[in-house]
Amino acid sequence: MDDLFGGVHDLEARFIEGGAREGHRDGLAAGIVEGRELGLQKGYEIGLEVGFYSGCVHMWRRLQAQDPAIIPDRASRGLATLEQLLASFPLDDPMDDRLQEAMEKLQGRFKAVASMMGCLQDYFPREGGDQPGGAGVGSGSPGGGSSSGAPPPPGDLSY
Repeated sequence: MDDLFGGVHDLEARFIEGGAREGHRDGLAAGIVEGRELGLQKGYEIGLEVGFYSGCVHMWRRLQAQDPAIIPDRASRGLATLEQLLASFPLDDPMDDRLQEAMEKLQGRFKAVASMMGCLQDYFPREGGDQPGGAGVGSGSPGGGSSSGAPPPPGDLSY
């Protein structure tokens, strides 16, 4: 009688083993798809923020070329540092361990430069109501338009 039911006893173990193999294979495929989607999303967010900072630096330098007195010397030195940080930003390798550190330095330097120029509130409005921007370059947005036209950069990019 053992031979008659011997295959039945192994049937459950075979189905469990086959199901585990299929689950592992399907999980790998789903992980690749989800990883790709997350990578695209994070890459877009990082590119958007770095591009925003780069555009602001470009605009501020053009304003400075038109009227050198519009940007204080200290802010101009901060802009030079911001330009260096942008030039050395590790965009080529998303697995670079320095990426998050470089982003934090870039964010901090941008806030410092915007504050020196009196337009920090145009880019990072306070919660709970409309706060007026600073004077000079910061009245409105750095380009001279309304402060509501300048989108703030994306927030936390922590993983």
